[in-house]
Amino acid sequence: MGKEIILPQQIEFKVLGRDTICSDLWEEPYKILTYVDSIGCSSCKMGLHFWEAIAEIFKHEKLNVPILFVIHSTDYDLLSQELIENNFNFPVIYDYNNLFEKLNHFPPAPFRTFLLDKNNIVQLIGSPVNSPQVWKLYRDIIFKHQ
Repeated sequence: MGKEIILPQQIEFKVLGRDTICSDLWEEPYKILTYVDSIGCSSCKMGLHFWEAIAEIFKHEKLNVPILFVIHSTDYDLLSQELIENNFNFPVIYDYNNLFEKLNHFPPAPFRTFLLDKNNIVQLIGSPVNSPQVWKLYRDIIFKHQ
């Protein structure tokens, strides 16, 4: 809590396996960032369908809260295939050299989902897809300040 997430100089965003530009996402008042490493099932850890439901809530409330994934994987082809098959339409950063982990020293799983403010300062730690209590905390902060 209160720690700044440091961004590597070179970031490549992909949506549905295709390169895209998403630099404006860092300027939003709040964003949710999840770091996923190559240990275990990436798509399982990501909870793809849960994030879609959360994004729909933000959309319904007319809130622009980007949901970003940083993934360090041993098989980016398989990852891309899983994201496309699941129609996962969120920005994903393919962290080929594990720079996010090297710069930020993330805590152990499952504490790798963060609510960040405009300055990339961690406001909350924990995944709202796994806990109604954590989701309530996210909602309280995001809805209070929008």
